[in-house]
Amino acid sequence: METILKNIAVPSGEGRSLLVLPGETVTFKAVSADTDGAYTLIEVIDEPQAGPPLHLHRREDESFYILEGTFAFQIGDRTVTAIAGWFITAPKGVPHSYKNIGTTPARMLTLFVPAGIENFFEDLSKLTAAGTLDIESIVAVAAKQGMELVPPPPEH
Repeated sequence: METILKNIAVPSGEGRSLLVLPGETVTFKAVSADTDGAYTLIEVIDEPQAGPPLHLHRREDESFYILEGTFAFQIGDRTVTAIAGWFITAPKGVPHSYKNIGTTPARMLTLFVPAGIENFFEDLSKLTAAGTLDIESIVAVAAKQGMELVPPPPEH
């Protein structure tokens, strides 16, 4: 069976953009329909101090390529500070998070394999737009996508 890639070129600044969390915008560069389900590629722009909570994916491996700015990543029990040119992976099942720790917006490409996570971002953006985004709604939307929020370890 031949794989058909529908979008073969997405110019800079183009693609469908959604505000998914306060301070975090994603722009779809390739989604499941474009890649025959192989992968989803998004551009993420985070305002200073923005980023998702600690979470894990049951279905997707996630990879990040930093384009601009400075991000603090937690991948499992490791933390790294990443700047432009860094490539980071978060395999499925491994808790991870990131935050823009700079003073200006930071930008990266994020690749999910396999595709389908665009549905999560669609649902999350609807909650954000409606002003009904809270931790319970994030947990529910994440669960539909095979994701889990991971509570921080207890402090001693």
